[in-house]
Parts: sequence; structure tokens; C-alpha cells
Amino acid sequence: MAKAASNSAKNGSNGRQKSSKYLNEMALCNALEMAKELISVLNKVPVTVFLWRPEKYWPAEFVSENIKQFGYTVEEFTSGKLLYGNIVHPDDLERVERELSRRIEEDNVDFSQEYQILTKSGEVRWVDERTFIEADENGVVKYLKGIILDITERKRKEKLLYIQRDLGIALSTSTYLDETLDRLLDSCLQIDEINAGGIYLIDDETGDMTLAIHRGLSPTFVENASYYNANSPNAKLVMIGQPVYKQHIDLLLTSRDDVLRQENLRATAIIPVRSGKKVIAAFYLSSRMEYELSDSVRTVIETIATQFGVFISRIRLEEKLKECVKKRKA
Repeated sequence: MAKAASNSAKNGSNGRQKSSKYLNEMALCNALEMAKELISVLNKVPVTVFLWRPEKYWPAEFVSENIKQFGYTVEEFTSGKLLYGNIVHPDDLERVERELSRRIEEDNVDFSQEYQILTKSGEVRWVDERTFIEADENGVVKYLKGIILDITERKRKEKLLYIQRDLGIALSTSTYLDETLDRLLDSCLQIDEINAGGIYLIDDETGDMTLAIHRGLSPTFVENASYYNANSPNAKLVMIGQPVYKQHIDLLLTSRDDVLRQENLRATAIIPVRSGKKVIAAFYLSSRMEYELSDSVRTVIETIATQFGVFISRIRLEEKLKECVKKRKA
């Protein structure tokens, strides 16, 4: 009787153990499934998630597959071959390290910062990083969790707005043409996509075009493209008065221009400048990197050309007023 009771108790205990083991396995399976679902979601959103150890340059324990948007693989980071600090832009690395140290010292649990990183191909991208600091009960940091969002396009648009604003302020106080041409061209070359260019002035009487200022163009270009008479295809294209966006080689309109084929220029813009209804100048702006200029860049350079037209109109009006004053005094 006692033996039967003992066996029954033993069987009950084994049953509970098996049931507990089964429940634990089920819980583990469910947790793994949830983890897979979470990773799947992370890989579908436009952010990259990191789990870093709080060590020099932040070795990665985990990185989501979206790291491929910057040209890297997950394995490059999780294997230790590449540390996250290796891809932070050298200009920003010290600041990023300093900001993290300060936040840890102040016992912050999370913070955000913007900085530049380098893609595998060497391209510079701007990112917004939200960092979560995981510490134990003694305040010792165990892990750093980072959510990285590419904000390059937003930063470019912000920069374009600043360029427009600063140039507008400068032109409102400028009174000299040469100084203004310098500011105009320098402003255009602050645009990341623009590497070279010049500004042509059109003679009021003859309609001929002369290259008044240039940057980033070879001596060969300047020698062969510094002047176009009013009857040339180049001048006629400008006098139509509409912006033209083409590849550099597609804008070689005459046999004289053939020598310019060796110029390492790609996307090119010709932007006529008007004073009233009259075309008085033209911007010639090119990229050595891009094959096409984005809509936001086109908008900015057309706005700059308009600002120049307003400046010329103002200068001419001031000159007329001065002449009137002189005549009255005479």
C-alpha cells in the first residue's frame, strides 16, 4: 500500500517536472518567435538598431540588417572586425565620445545627438542617434542601445535654406558688382553637389557673353569658354531665358567646344539671370559627382539667380537716381 502511494507520488512529481519543462520550452519558443518578429520589424523600418558594449569605439553585440544602407554587413560589426567608432566621421568622433561620457556621468538614461558617419564607399551621411544607457543597480553601464536614423536629406535642405538666407542678407547690403559676383559664386559652391562653375555677364549693347568669374574650372575650359558672341548657339541658348539642366557633354554646342570634352564635369546647369524682362547674365554650374541635380538644388540655384537679378535692378535704379541728382545740381 505504502509502495503504491510512493510510486503514485513519484509519478506525480515526474509529471509536474515534465509539465514544467514543457511550459519552459513553450515560453522559450514564444520568446524566440517574438524576438524574430521584433527583428523582422526592425529590418523593415528606416532605422538601424545597435547594441554596443560600453568600451572604446563601441564594439557591437547586435546590429539590425538595415546597416546595409550604409554599405556594411552585420557580420563586420558583430565579428569585431569593425567598431562603430571606426565609421563615425573623424571631425565628429571626439564630440560624440565627449557627449556620451557627459551623459553617463550625469546618470542620463537616454539622449539624442546628430553627427556624421562614413559609408563603406566613403560617402558622408548625417545621422540622428537616440542612445539608451543600460546600467545596473550600482550605476555601472552594461550596454548602450542606439537607434540610428539617416537624416542626410534633411541636413542638405537645411543647409540650402541657410545659403539662401545668408546670401540674401549679404546682397541687401552689397553695392559693388565684383564683390557681389564673388559672394554669388561662393554661395553656389557651398552646395554639396556643385563643384565648379562661373558667371557670365551679357553686354547690354552687343549681347555677347563674357566669363566674369569662375571657380574649379581648368585653364583649358577658361581659355576656350570665356567668351561667346551673341550669334553663337551658347549665347542663344541663354537668351531663351529658361534654366537648362543637362550633362556637360550635351552642352558642347560648337566645334570650338569639343576641346572641353575632357573636362571632368557631369550634371550641369545654365541659369539665365533677368533684370526685369531682360537677360543680363547666366550661371554655369557643374557637379563632378552627380549625374543629375536634385529638385531642391535646382530650386536654390534658381533662387540665387533671381536674387542676383533683384540686386542688379536695385543697383541700376540707384545709378539712375544718382544721375538725376547730378542733373538737378547741374
